[in-house]
Amino acid sequence: MNTFRFAKNPLKLSYGRKRGDKQTVVDGALVLDSGSQVSASYMVGTRNCKLKYSYLHGGVTTLEPCYDLGKNVWDFAISRRLYDNVFKATYQTWSKNLALEWLRNHVFNGTFKMSASVNLAEESKDPKFIAETTWELEM
Repeated sequence: MNTFRFAKNPLKLSYGRKRGDKQTVVDGALVLDSGSQVSASYMVGTRNCKLKYSYLHGGVTTLEPCYDLGKNVWDFAISRRLYDNVFKATYQTWSKNLALEWLRNHVFNGTFKMSASVNLAEESKDPKFIAETTWELEM
């Protein structure tokens, strides 16, 4: 990763290429101030490009709208930190998928992650939830 100065703000640029893969991904992030940054990810030779703005409000709530130029759609995420817990909600407009996540990162008890998602485009009156739980205990 390389860091440059752009209008007195740090601009971080990196690129990656997987072995055997013929596609290169270029990532960049421009830190505007301590609470906001603009980032982009582009796959060279395709229309796959995402632009994201992150805004940290009050040191505990993060708002992240993201625009996908290849699909011409928006995604939205909001997360809130509460002590050792992070609660996050994500909505993808193109798939109408709503995801909720609870992450607990405790020094003594390890990491706990629970997530669930539902597709709001389904016409069924009983939505199907897909849930995932991950535990990592460090001893």
